[in-house]
Amino acid sequence: MQLPTRDRSTSLTAALGRWSPWVVGSALSMLLFWVDFTHSTGGKLEDKAFWGRDFVNLWAGGHLLRAGRAEAIYDVAAYREYLAALFGPMGGHNYSYPPVTFPIAQLFSLLPYWLALILWLGSTGALFVWATRRWWPSGWSPVWLAVLTPAALMNIWAGHYGFLVGALFLLGWERLDARPWQAGLFFGLMLVKPHLAILVPLVLLIKDEWKALLSGALTVLALIAATSAAYGWDTWYHFLFGAGTVQAGLIDAGTSFYGYMSTSLATALLRLTDNPDLAFGAQMLLGIVAVAMVVVAARGKLPTADLAMLVATATFLVLPYAFNYDLTVVMIAAVRLWADSRATRVERALAITGFLSPQIGMLLAPLGIPATPLMLAALFAAQFNRALGNPAAARGAPAGATSMHST
Repeated sequence: MQLPTRDRSTSLTAALGRWSPWVVGSALSMLLFWVDFTHSTGGKLEDKAFWGRDFVNLWAGGHLLRAGRAEAIYDVAAYREYLAALFGPMGGHNYSYPPVTFPIAQLFSLLPYWLALILWLGSTGALFVWATRRWWPSGWSPVWLAVLTPAALMNIWAGHYGFLVGALFLLGWERLDARPWQAGLFFGLMLVKPHLAILVPLVLLIKDEWKALLSGALTVLALIAATSAAYGWDTWYHFLFGAGTVQAGLIDAGTSFYGYMSTSLATALLRLTDNPDLAFGAQMLLGIVAVAMVVVAARGKLPTADLAMLVATATFLVLPYAFNYDLTVVMIAAVRLWADSRATRVERALAITGFLSPQIGMLLAPLGIPATPLMLAALFAAQFNRALGNPAAARGAPAGATSMHST
């Protein structure tokens, strides 16, 4: 009797199809880590940065706060002077996060820098993996790969908030149908980087999720009141009109390195033209189209999981200011579509395109090619097409009818 044999060529093709995008998507990040490692002395990178990049601001800001100098944290000159006292001359750093992050900064500043950096990335990474557990395609690959996507690797390299904010976003949407009060709490906690929640209130309003809206609003008000009482009301004023103004100026990034990390269409076009009306007009048009498509999806009977993934990607088509390390949840959206057995070949190709956008977009940006926003727009279009073609949505199934493991 002849035993059935396994087609090794088919298995190899499947393996290459699944893992080659991960290899390509990690290549640039690995290069950045290698460059930092080989060009640093004691963690410092040529008087421009330090290992952990933006985590320097969190740690140094915590020290400044514990020194009782909350009034100086959004004073760019005073902050850079304090930073230089801790690390020596540095590049153009500033503390860009809202006062609600002050307790986090103070907590991590209690530890030596290297231990604090490891604990920051380890704890927020673990939280993100835990929050992703119900969103990751069932049986597709280990869920811990969520912290090794192209955007996740950029977040590790940059020492940023991508894991924390991503976890809050996922936990909020996961709980929306069954526990809307908890969902609102998690959405409210996204105040640590409020612009990344820009579309959440709109969608909740369209879906008549009043409990979640109220919970989120109360959470935001409580956080503002508590931090104002602890650090002074003027810290919020200086955040909005001090740090906010500085960050808005970064939209026109020119040929700076951080500008290549931007997801913004406006930033990409400002590298090609001196016409800000054209750049911001195109950004506005893209944002309007994305919002309109999200509204159509929210007014339908789309399962909450699919709607959440659409909102995640649309956010970066709307925002004129965001970076590739913020795309941690968009990577989950891309993986879900990529692994969806119902997806067409074109939809899967566009999912992989979006998955690679943090790396490929960054490589093509110096050539003047606005690849990142275009790749994200392609992913969003594929998500929209697949979501509205979802049989559950077409039948009018209630939101949440499709499992988080629907793909």
